[in-house]
Amino acid sequence: MPKMLVIDDDPAWRALYRMAFDCHFEIFEATDGQQGLGALDACDPDVIVLDLRMPRMDGLDFIRRLGGKRVRGAVVVCSGALNDGERPVIPGVQLAPKSPDLRDLWAALLSAVPELSASSVSTRQSVAPVQDNFWRD
Repeated sequence: MPKMLVIDDDPAWRALYRMAFDCHFEIFEATDGQQGLGALDACDPDVIVLDLRMPRMDGLDFIRRLGGKRVRGAVVVCSGALNDGERPVIPGVQLAPKSPDLRDLWAALLSAVPELSASSVSTRQSVAPVQDNFWRD
């Protein structure tokens, strides 16, 4: 099973990613870039899902410090900063806007981890909502 390292300071986003992707990845978590750097050696991830805005060490500082480490996994930046129109150019990094609709993130993960594509038909159903339900009086 591929390994995912989620680096995000918000526990709600980490929980959402865990619920959506737990059946496809072994998931490890870090609350900021500094903790993420420490987790790299322990988990050796296939993909890193990274927020940009975090305390202590933000996502861009984390990426800068990756240069000195041997990391085999791809980096997918999933940040609310991308929703605000801020689109940093980061070579070798995929971007996905942070949204509860995880289709853009799932597409980036499929691109980053080729072994997922074989099971993409069944997994898209678990990530994307099947139908919208509305309460009506």
